[in-house]
Amino acid sequence: MELIKQLAVLAGLQDSYVHAQGHTEVIGLDKQQAILQAMGYDLSGNEIIQQQISQLSEQHWFEVVAPVNVCQQDQPLVLRLQQLQQQAVSDWQWQIITEEQQQFSGSLSIAASDISVRQPTSRGEVLLAEMKLDVSLPLGYHQLQLSNGTQQYSQQLIITPQRCFQLHDKAVLHKTFGPAIQLYAVRSTRNWGLGDFADLQQMVAPLAAQGVDFIGLNPLHALYPELPQDCSPYSPNSRLWLNTQYVALEYTEEYQHCDAAQKLVASENFQQQLQQLRNCSDVDYIGVAALKKSVAVLLWRQFKQQHLAKNTARAQQYHQFVATSGDSLRQLAIHQVLQGQMFAKDWNMAAWQSFPPELQDPQSEAVAAFAREHSDAIELQLYLQWQAQQQLAEVKRLCQQHGMAIGLYCDVAVGTSRSSAESWGAPEDYLLDLSVGAPADIMAPKGQNWGLLAYNPQTLRQKAYQPFIQLIQANMRYAGALRLDHVMALLRLWCCPLGADATAGAYIRFPAADLFAILALESQRNSCVVIGEDLGTVPVEISHLMAQYQVLSYRVFMLEQKAGSYDHAALTYPELALATVSTHDMPTMVGYWQEYDLALRHQLDLFPNPQVAQSLYQLRTDEKQLMRDKLQLEEGNFSQLIRASHLFTASQPARLFAFQLEDLLQMTTPVNIPGTSSEYPNWRRKLSDNIDAILQQPDVQQMISEIRTARQ
Repeated sequence: MELIKQLAVLAGLQDSYVHAQGHTEVIGLDKQQAILQAMGYDLSGNEIIQQQISQLSEQHWFEVVAPVNVCQQDQPLVLRLQQLQQQAVSDWQWQIITEEQQQFSGSLSIAASDISVRQPTSRGEVLLAEMKLDVSLPLGYHQLQLSNGTQQYSQQLIITPQRCFQLHDKAVLHKTFGPAIQLYAVRSTRNWGLGDFADLQQMVAPLAAQGVDFIGLNPLHALYPELPQDCSPYSPNSRLWLNTQYVALEYTEEYQHCDAAQKLVASENFQQQLQQLRNCSDVDYIGVAALKKSVAVLLWRQFKQQHLAKNTARAQQYHQFVATSGDSLRQLAIHQVLQGQMFAKDWNMAAWQSFPPELQDPQSEAVAAFAREHSDAIELQLYLQWQAQQQLAEVKRLCQQHGMAIGLYCDVAVGTSRSSAESWGAPEDYLLDLSVGAPADIMAPKGQNWGLLAYNPQTLRQKAYQPFIQLIQANMRYAGALRLDHVMALLRLWCCPLGADATAGAYIRFPAADLFAILALESQRNSCVVIGEDLGTVPVEISHLMAQYQVLSYRVFMLEQKAGSYDHAALTYPELALATVSTHDMPTMVGYWQEYDLALRHQLDLFPNPQVAQSLYQLRTDEKQLMRDKLQLEEGNFSQLIRASHLFTASQPARLFAFQLEDLLQMTTPVNIPGTSSEYPNWRRKLSDNIDAILQQPDVQQMISEIRTARQ
């Protein structure tokens, strides 16, 4: 038992946590064992466990230099040098090459007085010397080379700022606001049954004219074009690339010159299908994908004939895009086609772990042969990704042109799907036999198992945090603000063995201090405000790190129905926060008041027992009474409910305020019910009217105008 506990601590597995209700929950030994085994540890005997304990205890002592050193710019640059005593060398040469190829160099001579620690290990005593390098480095990613004449070592140096970017850094001093939109849910007279980047472009001018500073979006991550029914934006195929279903095909240059595509779209049958897709109250992802693919194939053919065959300037731009996008994009395109082929043969082969063994490795000759055989389909995916990037870049440009203080407020999912191209391309980056979720709380009394993968913290460090850096860079590319879903993941993630429910989980720790520092660096470089979604069970360390790095908190009116939240509203919705009335994971305001969400949870058997259900119904009764008293609400007056809740929240000090269009439209059905997958049609429900009509509605315009006044 003691050996298991020791191993768990060294592996970063927490044996207890503070529950959302305030009491301490202890993780049973059986659960710790199951999670350790899923992490790859062998628990078959005490001797083997002891060997793994020794290895984990000692492995970092055998690094002459660590693979990565994250250092704040205003702090001395300290090199931690570790050597076995019997192999110790006194004289060293160092060289630093910055991102801009600037070079610094010098020498070190280590004396006995420089040894600060003598660590006994199984290989002998390790001597630790911490030496200051007299050099001032700019912010960024630099390379340290260290040599003793016979051996050379390298370290990634990451020099970070003290905090994240804030709007006042570019002289934006007013409190900002904007709508939070599920892009796929947007209706219009021209889209193909799913909101797209052209819809987004056309929203910018009317919203900016009403003083809106940003448009908040669901994650735009790449999904599964050959499995369009897998539609959750929070269960992505790749968080590095975009969902190409959002490409407005008729806005591409190729469409303007492609008679075949124009003729197909204009045909009576196509137009009938388009109208049916637009009329659906829920997005028909399969129908939309089929129509879009039929046209995309023609556009790709047009591009090949008009540009690739002649190596035009446009063809060269495409080649440049593919070349600079690196392996992750090509692997995504190959995976998308390969997954479609495997799924067509056997639906059990949708996950790459179920592919034939020779196709599970993207570097294999079998995958290379597949890519050659299906090069046209793969190039089509690359072309669509290129178009997606161009169209979203145009949205960003329009936001800037119309004077929006922030522009796009984007969202990054907490993990990637287990069957994703992300995990197929670099399986070593993830804990493949664990699934991310959350312990029980008021929103999900049975806990949640999201079916997502967590990074492997050891691999993350060995790779000098490159997977995380690339993730943040990709998602800040077009964003003026970025929301990190479940920001607690930078510190710890609730992980369950595959096939187990959320109650079988425990927390695994991550190097939060380094990850927050890197987040600050990318935030400053991209002039991007960072919001951390800190709902649920929030450890004190996360609150401290968010305050230190000025990551905005996420404050939701619907979750703050306590007397103190009204009496001390400025503390509940502080300046360093984004405030909102509700979120995509919660009922709409009208649905909440009508208790539609509780009825749905009862219907879907989401309450662990009748006592929990009864307590939640009673809590709702108490919350509604508090709102009646504090906001002076009349029973059944939903317009007053929406107005009072939004203007109260908008008037608070929080720097950002987001509103859901669903609330302004008094819609009742939720976008998503946490803790469900097939039980409820999550991520499908559309807005109740076309977006241009919504933005012209007098009551909507009046509400936005009053929000703007409240923000002033």
